[in-house]
Amino acid sequence: MRKFFWILLLILVLFSPKAMAVVGEKTTVRVGISNNSFSTYEYMNASFVPNGNISIIDMTSGEKFDADAYSNIDARITNGVFYINLDGKNILKEAKGPIVLSGDGKIGIKNLKRKGTPAYYNGIIELKQIKENKFNIINVLSMQDYLKGVVPNEMPVSFGLEALKAQAIAARDYANRENTAYKNYDVCDSTACQVYYGANSETSISNKAVDETLGIYALYDNDIILTLYSSTASGITESYINTYGNGTINKPYLVSVQDNKDLKELRSEKDLEEYFKEKVPSFDMNSPKYRWEKKFDRFELEEILAKTLLEQSKTGAVFPKYTGEKEFYGLEDIKVLKRGDSYKALEIEIKSLSGNYIVSKELPIRRLFKQNGSFLPSANFIVEKETDKKIEDEIKEEIKEEEKEDNAIFKMKEKKNEGVIEEEDHKKVYRTKLGKMLPATFTIYGAGFGHGVGMSQYGAGYLSSYGVSYQNILKHYYKGIYLGTIPKNVSYNEINMNYVQEFYFKKKEDSSKNALNPSKSPLKNELKELLKEDKNHCYLIIENPDRVSNIAFFINDYYFNPEVSGFNKKYIKTEITNFLTDGKNKIIFKPLDEKDKKKTVKFYLIFGADENE
Repeated sequence: MRKFFWILLLILVLFSPKAMAVVGEKTTVRVGISNNSFSTYEYMNASFVPNGNISIIDMTSGEKFDADAYSNIDARITNGVFYINLDGKNILKEAKGPIVLSGDGKIGIKNLKRKGTPAYYNGIIELKQIKENKFNIINVLSMQDYLKGVVPNEMPVSFGLEALKAQAIAARDYANRENTAYKNYDVCDSTACQVYYGANSETSISNKAVDETLGIYALYDNDIILTLYSSTASGITESYINTYGNGTINKPYLVSVQDNKDLKELRSEKDLEEYFKEKVPSFDMNSPKYRWEKKFDRFELEEILAKTLLEQSKTGAVFPKYTGEKEFYGLEDIKVLKRGDSYKALEIEIKSLSGNYIVSKELPIRRLFKQNGSFLPSANFIVEKETDKKIEDEIKEEIKEEEKEDNAIFKMKEKKNEGVIEEEDHKKVYRTKLGKMLPATFTIYGAGFGHGVGMSQYGAGYLSSYGVSYQNILKHYYKGIYLGTIPKNVSYNEINMNYVQEFYFKKKEDSSKNALNPSKSPLKNELKELLKEDKNHCYLIIENPDRVSNIAFFINDYYFNPEVSGFNKKYIKTEITNFLTDGKNKIIFKPLDEKDKKKTVKFYLIFGADENE
């Protein structure tokens, strides 16, 4: 038992967030598991059921209990210690934890559902105290198994294998980035990170996408990229600097990309009106949110803005700050003052009789116009306003009559309420003090769903359906990137531990099999460019600035002798395609010799269609 305990303890130490923060490729992930509503990650009690044999271990004392499949395991925390029951019998009392559940099958969490089915998880479940009477449920599992629980929940599997592969790489990049937001785990399981629903949500095609991108990352300047993506970019993606970069921070691979090359620059609001109202062909035009509209009665919108301006003022997005101390009324206009590269609203002005307010940033702007519990799908929009002709005619007639009576502009009960009509004790303003009619309705015509930065998921699905490879999907949306492995540093170590890189490789992709005919697409010319593809190549890069004495490695079953001429250079790039097989491959670098113990060598792989990639 003690041997098992120390092996497991070593595994958990290696899986800890601190260890995972070390620069390099993560092979395992710690995922915080939330409740059914994704509202909390803190638990006072929880129950578990495994579908295979399982062990329950208190990692502090080393106590271990074995249980059969479908046993009932109940856990609670009181006064900072755990109490664990197995099939109703107490087996651990006042255990300090962490408590680890490790078995040969999946582990279910009772009363927790994902996609309407009971939630089951691969790997290990760890219960770790976060407060005196609260603990986190953490799923510790391999990167590959984690991605299999992410990909089908971040993208519809109907989008096709190549789109799912692009999503798998985007998700792998995201999960491998250092995250210091959480104490006990690397990532959460909700939309705040990436949606992870566990083993029961897996599908065969999304699993294939994960398997066939093993070890592959989207890289820029030898570093994993920030793989932002959204549902629908509306035909033009937005630049990072305009949305997340506060106008100053740039990411050169997250720049605006236009699908339709024939689309001219939209110079005026009239141009934008046509663009947002018409279904101009683009790669994500099949999205139900490609074009949309929201209509508001003015009095309804005034009530909404009275709440949302107050909410967004607390985030610092509204100037001057709206405190809610005075009534918001008499909405005159909504003007877009600043737009991004995708014509996304980045700054707007709300004009009203009660005051004018400027709102900045894409997300706060979207959250202003909350209707039926939902805010705007995107900040790509124009606003049209209309007056009520019937009321306008009635007021004109009333003014004429009043002018005849006493030559007044508008008869009021009290002089201070000029321009106001009282209806059932609720003030409703129909015109300004100068007699100009206020709008009766505001209609927002918009395009897209989400922030619009990086990959458009509906766009990826469209490209996949026409046979565009996942490599070219990613390169379309993330400019200047390449696909490869994360660099690994090789050094001397006393335990003679090898440095291993596993990856999937296919010499000739078959993405065009069963694809739609590109000539029938309104974007056939754009597709033609993205369908250009040759045999896939793989290049091994060795960076050897310290000029080590020997470099020894295996490529699958091929051994490369340290004395091979050329491997003592500072930088070596060599094609290794002929040494690879279609499927899973492995490169093993031997540790450096003891005489090179103060030196390091770096190696990584680059995949591309030709040597210039």
